Amino acid sequence: MSSKKFARVVIPRTSLDHFTYSIPEELLKKIFPGAVVIVPFQKTRSKGVVWEIMDTPDLPEDKIKPIEEVITSEFATTEPYLKLAEWMRDYYLCSLADIIPLLFPPGVVERGSYIYKLASKKDIPKDNPVISYLSNIYPRGASLKRLKKLFGSGVSRTLKELHALGYVKLVDNIKVKSYRELDFYSPFPIEIPTTPTPSQKEILDDFFKNKPKVSLIFGVTGSGKTRLYSWIVEEFVKEGKSALIMVPEIALTPQIFNYFSNIFRGEVMFYHSRLSDSERRWVFKQAKEGKRKILIGPRSALFVPLRNLGVIIIDEEHDTSYKESEKVPTYHARDVAIKLGEILNIPVVLGSASPSLESYHNALKGEIAFYKLKQRVPHYKVPQIEIIDLKKIKGEYILSPDLLNEINKTLQRDRQVILFINRRGHSTFLMCLECGNVFQCPDCSVNAVYHRTDNKMHCHICGKTFDVPYACPSCGSVKLQLRGTGTQKVEEAVSKFFNNLEIKRLDLDSFLREGVNQSAFREFYEGKLKLLVGTKMVGKGFDFPNLGLIGVVNADIGLGLPDFRSEERVFQLLLQIAGRIRTGGKVLIQTYSPNSRAIKFVKELNFEGFAESELRERKKFGYPPFSFLSLIELSGKKVEQLVEEAQKIKEEINSMGIENLQIMGPVPSPISKKGGNYFVRLILKYNSRETVFKLKFLKDYKIPSNINITIDVDPQELV
Repeated sequence: MSSKKFARVVIPRTSLDHFTYSIPEELLKKIFPGAVVIVPFQKTRSKGVVWEIMDTPDLPEDKIKPIEEVITSEFATTEPYLKLAEWMRDYYLCSLADIIPLLFPPGVVERGSYIYKLASKKDIPKDNPVISYLSNIYPRGASLKRLKKLFGSGVSRTLKELHALGYVKLVDNIKVKSYRELDFYSPFPIEIPTTPTPSQKEILDDFFKNKPKVSLIFGVTGSGKTRLYSWIVEEFVKEGKSALIMVPEIALTPQIFNYFSNIFRGEVMFYHSRLSDSERRWVFKQAKEGKRKILIGPRSALFVPLRNLGVIIIDEEHDTSYKESEKVPTYHARDVAIKLGEILNIPVVLGSASPSLESYHNALKGEIAFYKLKQRVPHYKVPQIEIIDLKKIKGEYILSPDLLNEINKTLQRDRQVILFINRRGHSTFLMCLECGNVFQCPDCSVNAVYHRTDNKMHCHICGKTFDVPYACPSCGSVKLQLRGTGTQKVEEAVSKFFNNLEIKRLDLDSFLREGVNQSAFREFYEGKLKLLVGTKMVGKGFDFPNLGLIGVVNADIGLGLPDFRSEERVFQLLLQIAGRIRTGGKVLIQTYSPNSRAIKFVKELNFEGFAESELRERKKFGYPPFSFLSLIELSGKKVEQLVEEAQKIKEEINSMGIENLQIMGPVPSPISKKGGNYFVRLILKYNSRETVFKLKFLKDYKIPSNINITIDVDPQELV
């Protein structure tokens, strides 16, 4: 019987789940599931991930090529994450090749810069000039480009022969650089309670006694959820285990990193896309080797294989940033984390002051443990919330007289103000007063937004910019008017009333221009800056001790959208914004919809009342959490072809006779044109989460090459 071994290898950017290669005898001890290897692929070399080692190949041996090299094992992933990837493949209806880039830091599985090195200095031929050169620079190596420059283009064949004889090896030139932690420390001093409140102690006692696999901590704003997380983590670290703490966005990482670093000195690191590639590789290596016990980061941190992982904590579990909707796989980090917890047999803790209705419903049903943290920490003062009904005010105002008056009074008391509007730019559309035409991006079916900072019209979908038209492109009239309000217009409006006041704006535009914009936060915390204008970024977990007023300029943004989650999203956002005031003060909410559920229950800071009302509506119409949804979206240049192909998919699914499955569409997507392509969708609604596994044929569904198909399982936004 042959002792030869074979490997199933997954290669990125390919349509097949795996390819079969033989394992050379000299590599047998270096290859294991999760290892990254270099393999011949088509007419070039590629990197791949070893998924399984086999005694018997699934192809004739004469058609199987050998693995060439193994990338250093320090960047290999581990078997639990391979199992996780297989579940993601089946649930999110994609391929393993789509998933493996998530499992590794940048540059490890992507095509990289290879270098040639001597395999050993022993028993090498003395008369070969390439060998002599590599021997002189050993243990360093040289790139093919460098070797061609020295020895000519024929060196490629020489290297291939030397590689086959085992004299040289091909190595990926992966660089690793540690980050400078102090650059990311929050500027804010941290007050860390040493003793749990009675509510916190009750939760801790029950958690460690019953050890629930999944639990939801519903904690009102100011109840000390972060400190509770740290006490949970502390117990696991004492046992020699590590912890993953997930936050929804990069902007939140420095603050929670600073908090945990003050408790766990030298044990905390963070991982996110604003680190350089080499820094992320360093964090990956540190985590895998167990050099540090606590990792903090957004959804990408979920796939870092922490050594001896003991607990996963997902802060602000309701946040839509945990859902990847732009590219395949369209996974939800919360749900994937719960699956990873199941694979590793470790607890997963969800936390929020306004949980997703899915998690809240599961907790009410007893499917996950439910902890209520209703007692606020000492010194926390609940803000006074007032609704300004704009329908009752004559004229049109960006800042109503009541809001301006309150801003003035707050500043006179030497307290600070945040003005919030969840829309960036200056004016949200440009309208012709003659024919009513609204200027749109020519490549997308959305209004272009005017930005005063560069005097351009911007498309917030494809990113293109345009000159402001002098005349209406439809009728030629020059009677054009900018309408709608974004952060830049609010900044401009408040500056007119308080022209001696320094005002800063915090939105995606300033974030991209200035990085994390720690300087604005530092100045605001220290009291040097009195007024901040921003989008939802200003409501993401930052605490300012002298904040006396939050003005919500337009609470109606997001209400009335053709999305059953619109009220929930607005409620969660407003509740989070109101939670920034911790030492007494006011929240003034300007709205034309004072009777909406979101506005009414936010005024009372009443999540449970809102959830009860909203769940009744969801149950009535059969929306999640009382059902499950998937979106199948097709895009291309011809609408008729998209509709025809979508109809074929619908008929194929209907022919399967799956119970309690309803298919709506095909219909144009809410944004029916993006980047010059048209979009058509099907919406699938079903009663059991297991239904999605019956649709696995969609992973390999053959569709014309000029059409792109995206499957979004459990979509969080329908608009």
